[in-house]
Amino acid sequence: MIAVEIDPELCRGLRRELGDRAEISNGDILTKPLPAGPFKVLGNLPFARTTDMVRKLVEAPNPPEDAWIIVQREAGHRFAGSPYAGETLWSLRLKPWWHVEILERLRRTDFDPPPSVESVLLWLNRRTRPLISRGEAQLYHTFIEHVFGAGGTINLATRRWLTRTQMKQLSHNLCFQPNAAPSRLRFEQWLGLIRFVARQRSKSAAPGIH
Repeated sequence: MIAVEIDPELCRGLRRELGDRAEISNGDILTKPLPAGPFKVLGNLPFARTTDMVRKLVEAPNPPEDAWIIVQREAGHRFAGSPYAGETLWSLRLKPWWHVEILERLRRTDFDPPPSVESVLLWLNRRTRPLISRGEAQLYHTFIEHVFGAGGTINLATRRWLTRTQMKQLSHNLCFQPNAAPSRLRFEQWLGLIRFVARQRSKSAAPGIH
């Protein structure tokens, strides 16, 4: 086990307490290389740096198999999305490649000293089989970034990809309101949308179709 702690004094305390049961490394996890082989992460992240640390883990060339991290409740909702809160750009970025779940809502008294905000234990489990194919990945990212960046309703934000007729049929088949905000759609509904768009693009690119 390797523990990374940025505070030198806490490092010395951990070395005294744990002895040779763990390797204690003094430094910033954001600047340290991650292991080359299989590994898992367990940590209480500094709340101000949560997004940077999660980005480092999930975008690493060799990401962890699992990560159990304590984060501020609002950050947990942002990464987990539905069913804990509305889907966000971050939750949609993660979910094709990661199972994201809030395992525990922690009490302030679980910490010493107690924090001024609520915390949760967030679990990220890397999917062995992603829900988006490698060929669809770029389209998926472009699609969700554009739709969330455009603002307004899902109907208006997807006009670049979907006709009114297609949106009407998809909203019926996938059970969502076309005038809903993007955050109101569940991840499964986003998957249905992107798979339809990918099929349409594949048909238009097939030989003999103009």
